[in-house]
Amino acid sequence: MTGTGAPAVEKRFTAWMENPNDPTIRNAIHAADGARQYGYRAALVGGVTVYGWCVPTILEAAGETWFDNGWAEIQFRRPTYPGDEMTARATPVDGAWSITADKQEGETCVRGQFGLGEAPWLGMLSRSSRLEADPELEKREWLTLENAPVGKDLRTLPLNISPNEARETATKQLRETNPLFIGEQPLVHPSTIARHMMTLLAYSYDYGRPSIHVSTHIQHLARVESGQELLLAGHFQNAYQLKGHHYAIFDGTLLTPAGRELARIRHTNIFKVAKSESA
Repeated sequence: MTGTGAPAVEKRFTAWMENPNDPTIRNAIHAADGARQYGYRAALVGGVTVYGWCVPTILEAAGETWFDNGWAEIQFRRPTYPGDEMTARATPVDGAWSITADKQEGETCVRGQFGLGEAPWLGMLSRSSRLEADPELEKREWLTLENAPVGKDLRTLPLNISPNEARETATKQLRETNPLFIGEQPLVHPSTIARHMMTLLAYSYDYGRPSIHVSTHIQHLARVESGQELLLAGHFQNAYQLKGHHYAIFDGTLLTPAGRELARIRHTNIFKVAKSESA
């Protein structure tokens, strides 16, 4: 149920990382020393992880139907650090819900919307014409603003997320307790779907480390069960520079080899992070 008469939903969580001081973390922004080199006070918790902690609030508000025909638009506005005490809050508005994730002191780290049915922005997303898996490259070109494949399809990524992998991600990274994600035949967590958009870009190009997740748009079309063959096909929308950062916007379609679409996604990330003057 949505509308002004529906109650707001709130859930609290504590942001954490298993080892934020690990110097071997591939994306240096998620390690304390690497993050400080770019002007942050501590390791940044990954955006898809923070999104994952918001999913229980979304499910309580929208119900499990959201997996079958629901959408979310999530923007990461401020850094989330290990130890931050957070509240995810869903508020009904105009037939959908707004969602925020706020720190205890009031700073908003996540802002967005979610709802059931077709997302208002779905028509903006592009589909790739490459609907068969591409082989892995031995060497990938380095992504820059100059060679970014704007308006072109990315190479199609084959995926198979095993039940063990799905459970391990849900329990170890998200501390998830929902049987849907940790049972014998778990669903692939929505945050894992969003996470593999970064894998998709890296399947075509090498790019900067660190990188920062800026926003996710995701339209669910069917539940994604673990242990099945999947394809993630992508189309590169745009690349630009803002305040020294280099941004990429690209769309993805998660589908079965038979062509059944399971999700449509738009991912925005900073693939080259500018160091702050204070770093």
